[in-house]
Amino acid sequence: MCKPTRNETKKQVQKSEVVKDSLLKPERKKVQHSIQRSEWVDYAAFCAPVLFCGLTNVLPVFITGFARIFSTHAFLMLHYLFVDKDNYNNKLSQRQLSREKKDYLVGTILHMWAQVGLQIIFPGMFFNPNDQIATCGWNTFLSHIAIVEPLYYAAHVWLHKPEIMKHMHSFHHLSVNTLPSTSLVQDFEEHFIYIAVFGPAFLVPFF
Repeated sequence: MCKPTRNETKKQVQKSEVVKDSLLKPERKKVQHSIQRSEWVDYAAFCAPVLFCGLTNVLPVFITGFARIFSTHAFLMLHYLFVDKDNYNNKLSQRQLSREKKDYLVGTILHMWAQVGLQIIFPGMFFNPNDQIATCGWNTFLSHIAIVEPLYYAAHVWLHKPEIMKHMHSFHHLSVNTLPSTSLVQDFEEHFIYIAVFGPAFLVPFF
């Protein structure tokens, strides 16, 4: 019988140590930041604003939703074609691709629902005479710079506090090799923080 080589002995020791550690350390429950759901749930949530067509004009909601989806796909296509094709082929894990594919449109759907609510409560924010569009756009731009950017910075710093990072923001940082879609993949609760942060850009000019 042949004696094991030095390398084989070393591998056996390492393997036994791994098994020992797995037995001594309790298995940690994996934190799930994204809601487990079937694909039909996303389709239903996307189409559901049509139920409010009797209360508000939902056409702008779907125009905005489709425009965001189209622009996201177009940006990803251009990114893969001209910027980072090798990164897509060689570095990105299938786990990251699967996670981002599943969750990158969650924010778009939630924002559609937020728009429905705001259109019902504050219709003047969305339906103004054409001669006021330029003024509304300029005021929104100014409020974004003066209010939203400082709020976003403060919120982002808060999200990087260790306890908040562990509970929420770490889901976003699971993507080490980032893509354009990575910026859209957030913890489900975190999306509501961003809705609150970006909301003043539209609310302040209205008041």
